[in-house]
Amino acid sequence: MNVLALVAHADDELLGPGGTLIRHARTGDDVHVAIFVGKPNLAMYASARYGQEVLDKRRTQAEKAAKVAGFKSVHWLGLIDETLEQDLNSTVTAAEKVVKKVVPKVVYMHHGGDLNQDHRGVFKAGLIAVRGLLNPRVDRVLTFETPSTTEQAPALPGWQFQPNHFVNVAATLERKIRALRMYDDELRPFPHPRSREGLIALARVRGSAVGMRAAEAFSVVRECVG
Repeated sequence: MNVLALVAHADDELLGPGGTLIRHARTGDDVHVAIFVGKPNLAMYASARYGQEVLDKRRTQAEKAAKVAGFKSVHWLGLIDETLEQDLNSTVTAAEKVVKKVVPKVVYMHHGGDLNQDHRGVFKAGLIAVRGLLNPRVDRVLTFETPSTTEQAPALPGWQFQPNHFVNVAATLERKIRALRMYDDELRPFPHPRSREGLIALARVRGSAVGMRAAEAFSVVRECVG
């Protein structure tokens, strides 16, 4: 089975659904990751937060992380940082192309109420790219939380992440952390949510809510049976 993760930035694929994607790979599924941002936003910032040198480094890091995690491929969509929600047409076009290429049965993407605008852009574009009348159909569509941006959203309707699907990642959590270490300048010291301890703590909290030692939480957008 082909599984596709639609993510805004390199490292989002592990921060959010990493343990679950590794679990897919271990059970024989082909896991593909599509990373939307590949160009710096020099028009918005005099000195881009992610210049081309940094983005090129992220590409190398993501390829290394994919090998550690056991993913089949990484697709680089090359869009401009901080524009995925603003220039939604380009984001939709890129999402549709990668969905057509991979032909996934399961798709994971960012939570739609995330504080990060690029994450929201991927969600909006992803919904269009995996609409239910596709042939072949995407049978399962789920959204994930991204530590340090999802929980920062306001406690207002439409923003809050409300998970209803939990995946046991007790056996894959350490591999997720190991793969994340390929992004040697992205992990933060505790108590930052993107620290090793923070990620493990979140997995413990999500797991304890449903009687598991560690879990990743998702919200089901669509699930088709038969």
